[in-house]
Amino acid sequence: MKPQLLKLCLILSLFPLIFSLVSCQNQQPQDRGITITTNQSQSQQKQRRTALVIGNASYQDNPLKNSINDAEAMANALKDVGFDVILLENADLKQIENAIDTFHHQLKAGGVGLFYYAGHGIQVDGENYLIPVNAKLDVAEDVRYEAIPVGKVLARMEDAANQMNIVILDACRNNPFARKWRSSQRGLAPIQSARGALIAFATEPGGVAADGEGENGLYTSFLLKHLKTPNLDVELMFKRVREDLVQATQNKQVPWEYSSLVGDFSFNPVTVAQSSQPNSTTAETYFKQGEDYRNNNQYDKAIAAYNKAIEVNPQYAEAYKNRGIVYLDLKDYDKAMADNNKAIEVNPQYSNAYNNRGNVYSDLKEYDKAMADYNKAIEINPQLFQAYYNRGNVYRDLKEYDKAMADYNKTIEINPQYAMAYNNRGVVYDDLKEYDKAMADYNKAIEINPQLFQAYNNRGNVYDDLKEYDKAMADYNKAIEINPQFAEAYNNRGNVYSDLKEYDKAMADYNKAIEIDPQYAGAYNNRGNVYSDLKEYDKAIKDYNKALEIDPKVPYASNNKKLAEEAKRNQ
Repeated sequence: MKPQLLKLCLILSLFPLIFSLVSCQNQQPQDRGITITTNQSQSQQKQRRTALVIGNASYQDNPLKNSINDAEAMANALKDVGFDVILLENADLKQIENAIDTFHHQLKAGGVGLFYYAGHGIQVDGENYLIPVNAKLDVAEDVRYEAIPVGKVLARMEDAANQMNIVILDACRNNPFARKWRSSQRGLAPIQSARGALIAFATEPGGVAADGEGENGLYTSFLLKHLKTPNLDVELMFKRVREDLVQATQNKQVPWEYSSLVGDFSFNPVTVAQSSQPNSTTAETYFKQGEDYRNNNQYDKAIAAYNKAIEVNPQYAEAYKNRGIVYLDLKDYDKAMADNNKAIEVNPQYSNAYNNRGNVYSDLKEYDKAMADYNKAIEINPQLFQAYYNRGNVYRDLKEYDKAMADYNKTIEINPQYAMAYNNRGVVYDDLKEYDKAMADYNKAIEINPQLFQAYNNRGNVYDDLKEYDKAMADYNKAIEINPQFAEAYNNRGNVYSDLKEYDKAMADYNKAIEIDPQYAGAYNNRGNVYSDLKEYDKAIKDYNKALEIDPKVPYASNNKKLAEEAKRNQ
């Protein structure tokens, strides 16, 4: 739905920094499960796995859209394959320094170390820095006091003398401070890494990184795709990431790695004995099946697949969250709530789970709780545009139009290709009778996503208000063509037919709307109006009663019922 967004990538230049992430000659006792073998037939050895994952997004200058989502997703994926993960989000200088110290201490116990960073990274005079969210960099020289040298991270990993280290830097962002400085540097010099290290970058020197269409950046999305492939060697895994990314970006982005690993390493080792067992399918495999089923509206199969994923990995936060989405679609609110609660229990910093739980509260009209969850999601990830959008929907329902407008504007600022934000902002303009602005937003939504049936329906409403019935009818027809199960479009088209006194057609549309959604109070009310116009008052009163039974606050139904009762008495 959203076209790729490309932006210049600033690669961290690691030359002349020469670092050595050497293998430890004296391995420590191991207590975490991984596979590192020099021969595929050798028995797998269990070793510790420790990761430090940092995602920074809420910069004052040039905030980032996907960094928090990328960090959360990587943290969850690494936990799934046995890593002890330190997760840091929107961290300041002191928090990053403390986390590096903790990471260094844990690495001393041996095993495999992994450092992942998503956020702004810059280089000054050949030295490379990771930028905390609170950094004040008025001149290039400030970076030495306000940022984290990449060399410091590498040096601490080297000092730990653990067996193997992997560094992944998804720092491909524009330098937001360059315009303040007299000059800025960009590019990647050759890296010399010693035995036992792999360094991975999101793109090649001076390259361009695609931001991606979904919740994650393209580079990290392909990492997540391949990371859990059973028994896939780490160097081959990065090659597959590179192949996918080159194809997806039409050669505009080519990931870069420097490796001097000795021996084999797989993120998700599965022994022959394990793979022969009927339950050896990974949680990720079941999860992906669930995603495919959910995207095709095969909800029962999706739930079954998520159940299996959770059975294999009871700490799979994303599986709980996405199963909760299915339950929400099915209006099984208790189960949806339980799943989002569990996702938050597993990962208290899971911004998407708070956002989705807010959606449950919103559907239940518990707006205070919904608002609290959206606020929490935004606090954790200030670039989570879905949370602003959903909070805007609550403000719109509460008729707090200024606040709704502000949230939709923020959504569009973060993601200018999010068609539904234009659509819903158009609804606010429509409510305010600012029809020109409403029309412009609906047109923009349709331009971005020509299959967005809601936008055609809403644009039809504007045409209806303006009494341009032919255009209204064309838009309702288009909405129904795209989604034949969209009850609201039938109801609204019925209103046009009713205004045109084509009562048979109006009745047919209201009947269809009620068939699709038997709880559609507005359709009962509108059908009642047709019956009243036809002087079939008993049927009209019955429909008004049904509308009020479903929703006692449905507009005009109570008054319409009184008028029908009075007209019946006067017959």
